[in-house]
Amino acid sequence: MTRSLRLPITNTFADGGYCVRAHIGAHQQTVHLILDTGSSTLVLGDIHYHVERDGDVRSTYYSQSIKYAAGSWHGPVVKTTVRLGIFGHSISLPQTYVAIAKESQETKESCFKKADGIMGLAYQPLNHAYRCTDKITCEMSEQAFFEKALAEPNESAIINLKTADYVATTLPSYFSELEQRQINADKFAFWLHRSSVYNVDGNCLRAALAHRKNHGLFVIGEPIFHRDLYAPPIMSVKVLHDKYYNVTLKAVKCGENEGIKAPALDKSDEARWCSNAIVDSGATVIGLPESLYNEVIEQIFCCVDNAKTLLEPFAAFSLEEQGIDLEKLDLAQWPELTFVLEGDEGEDILLSLPPEAYWQEHAPTFNQASFKIFPLKHWPNQSILGLPLISQYYTIFDRGQGTNGVVSFARKVTLSDTVDALKHVFDKNS
Repeated sequence: MTRSLRLPITNTFADGGYCVRAHIGAHQQTVHLILDTGSSTLVLGDIHYHVERDGDVRSTYYSQSIKYAAGSWHGPVVKTTVRLGIFGHSISLPQTYVAIAKESQETKESCFKKADGIMGLAYQPLNHAYRCTDKITCEMSEQAFFEKALAEPNESAIINLKTADYVATTLPSYFSELEQRQINADKFAFWLHRSSVYNVDGNCLRAALAHRKNHGLFVIGEPIFHRDLYAPPIMSVKVLHDKYYNVTLKAVKCGENEGIKAPALDKSDEARWCSNAIVDSGATVIGLPESLYNEVIEQIFCCVDNAKTLLEPFAAFSLEEQGIDLEKLDLAQWPELTFVLEGDEGEDILLSLPPEAYWQEHAPTFNQASFKIFPLKHWPNQSILGLPLISQYYTIFDRGQGTNGVVSFARKVTLSDTVDALKHVFDKNS
């Protein structure tokens, strides 16, 4: 196995979602990929990747069609080289599956935002694909299929499930292949600051890109070795299924109030949704089932005098981030929330969400504040634990521990912690 890599990431290309820089193909084309533990596909937008320049590329008889909460795409699958890191400090995976996406014309905004694609970090069962049957492979070459699939205006023209021309299957995910080929350990971690872009005066994208709060680290290989990024103890939450990073949410506490029990999945939803919560780096919010959300908000109303007025613009989940005037918000009045999850050995794991995490200052524009907890209406009893919670900890996804893996949380060591430690050393020796 290769040594661990610490890769810089930024949230400015994907409206708060974090992107890593990767290099694709023999020509090492630079792309920025959204890191998403809620999906498993490695995909590039067709306008971002120059397949004709890639000497490593090989067409296949596979195609994919993926839908997200915002947007969808379809397209053919190729095999080529994907490299992360810089020369001398990198990993390279040759001939791995990469989908070339043509996005749906029904949505106004790209599901990749300003990024070039998505690197799905979940498990293989989510990496849905279709393979041509022998009937199709006898009629056209892999290259001809690639050209036909990319030219089709919609996915139904490629994949007609009413015929026997395509067989549903799954493809190995990028991180699964790294481990299977013994290139890298099946572990990664996030060290982040925020769940929204921190906008500076003037809302200049270039200025936001330069701001330290809009950057973080993606650590792959052996995240636990990077002791300068976290402090013990490490709290491990059991992953219940090799699909999403499914966990059990037991309760949510608001301040010093008694915990609110999280609803269980309905029996009819268990086969598809697996558990009542997932940890999702592709979500820039915390999403709660409507009944749980209502109880949490009612307790917040009891703590904060003007909460009802301030939260009015956030009553329903919107794909476009909303904000209120920052001067109206006094974070000192807002309670800390605590999420109680089932630990790897059945114990309670308590994860804190301070008000400065579920309120993001200077978002979505300068001198505004954005609330990051939303009700999931017309949704099963499943909470989505996204970047507001992930960003509060050094969050490790260890897919190899136990039956299905664990998600572990440790206190982040920040730059101010390091400065304070150095001051203590200097004071002690002076």
